[in-house]
Amino acid sequence: MYFIGVDLGTNGIKVGITDKEGHVIESSYRETKLISPKPGFMEQEPQDFITGTLNAIRDILKKTKIDPGMIKSLSIDGQMGGVIGIDSEYESITDFNIGLDARSEKYDDYICSNFSKLIMSKTYGSPRNAPKIIWWKKEHPDVYKRIKKFVMLNSYVAGKLAGLKSKDAFIDYTLLSLFGIEDIKKQDWSEDICDALGIDIEKLPGVVRPWDIVGKLTGYAADNCGLKEGTLIAAGAADQVAGLLGAGLIKTGTLFEVAGSSTVQFLVVDKIVRHGEDDSIFYMPSIIPGLFYAFNYVNGGGICLRWFRDEFMGYYDREKGLAKANGFKAIERKIKDIPPGSEGLIFIPYFGGRQCPYDTTLRGAWIGLKWGHKIEHLYRAILEALAYNSRLAFDNLLSMFPDYKPDQVIITGGGSKSDIWNQIKADVTGFKYLRAKDFEINIRGSGIIAGFGAGEIEDMVATAANIDIADRSMEFLPDPKNKDVYDRYCDTFRNLFVNDLAKTFRALFKQTSGGFKL
Repeated sequence: MYFIGVDLGTNGIKVGITDKEGHVIESSYRETKLISPKPGFMEQEPQDFITGTLNAIRDILKKTKIDPGMIKSLSIDGQMGGVIGIDSEYESITDFNIGLDARSEKYDDYICSNFSKLIMSKTYGSPRNAPKIIWWKKEHPDVYKRIKKFVMLNSYVAGKLAGLKSKDAFIDYTLLSLFGIEDIKKQDWSEDICDALGIDIEKLPGVVRPWDIVGKLTGYAADNCGLKEGTLIAAGAADQVAGLLGAGLIKTGTLFEVAGSSTVQFLVVDKIVRHGEDDSIFYMPSIIPGLFYAFNYVNGGGICLRWFRDEFMGYYDREKGLAKANGFKAIERKIKDIPPGSEGLIFIPYFGGRQCPYDTTLRGAWIGLKWGHKIEHLYRAILEALAYNSRLAFDNLLSMFPDYKPDQVIITGGGSKSDIWNQIKADVTGFKYLRAKDFEINIRGSGIIAGFGAGEIEDMVATAANIDIADRSMEFLPDPKNKDVYDRYCDTFRNLFVNDLAKTFRALFKQTSGGFKL
């Protein structure tokens, strides 16, 4: 038997066929479209993900020529930021305002300023999606009244493939971790927080386990993707959590980094540690019960690179809505000879605010520009800034878990293909960097979930334990001379957010956000 794992990312849809051992037999990828009608708005069309998923499954069946009757089940993981409002027939009546969307930021700021103690006492610590629900309620009350349930992207697509109604709407427990209205002890929604924020709890979906079977493939969906009608559909999980399972990261003390649409730094732990209300570390529950991932992230960190490529380098065809090939390789050839620090230039990557610690008012900028700087300096400064954030993240993570003494970081995601960026990160952090052998971890993780949900994989822990994701044929070792230089730049980067720069950003924020009350 085989299983299909689907990964619904910000940049694209990836589909893979896996076997019982977690081997990815074949995969396919389709880039998705980002819609930004005006500054601060970032949307995606929910229907595009349904069509893209069905087409990608059909593509991969043609590639492999595997009998559709041998596909036992499928599971879909998806973006953790953003919500979709559905009606009673499971039809979307809102756009998908993804994690990069900043229209609800004034509610983010209000919640963190007034309810941080309550949120830190009950949740995983990252209130990203609750403000989006409040935005619909406050800004579009007519639409809010029509919404029966708010669902995540993966549960929307899975629900449509299974022909569900709103009463069947679901969310798995790993996706609770970016809402800020969950109760981690109950693994369910917190009535106390929902009441405090004015969120109608009846509009929230039921909480299930990632491997629970939530439905079967409809005849319509089967006809459009090539699978058999009645193929089992497991609930799925958060994209990052599915990827961590697919990378075999179940050993505590392991450092892992995802250089994707958002750049994320993880430490595998077996408990949640808090150091007060203003912790800059959040948590996700693993699919494996009793395991957690402490993490720090830059929302849209990797999107900064795509933005730079498309807006500054002329590699984006606006008429076709497609990026030209090899855009990143062209610029990276130019930055190798630029010294550490980009000759006095620092980039701030928080286009959608800073998450760790939380400050929605921060924005992006280059600081230190002078006549001699060229486009390659600007690009290298982006790579270095995200590396500085990795350094600060790992410092925070290990200060909270001092018993762990890792000496290496395993990295995956599209950004990990860049040798020069991996070397910059090694020089900045002082850790050895190992690239993942493949970039199939999300679809592998979702395939394992699908197999376990169907009863074909008996032990997820044993399956994950047999996965060795690190490619040891090429190591990126820190250069002591470069690290000395980067130590000083990193200190400068850290101190930027405690001086007048932060006040400047807050003043700009107040000019554009307006007043409000919950």
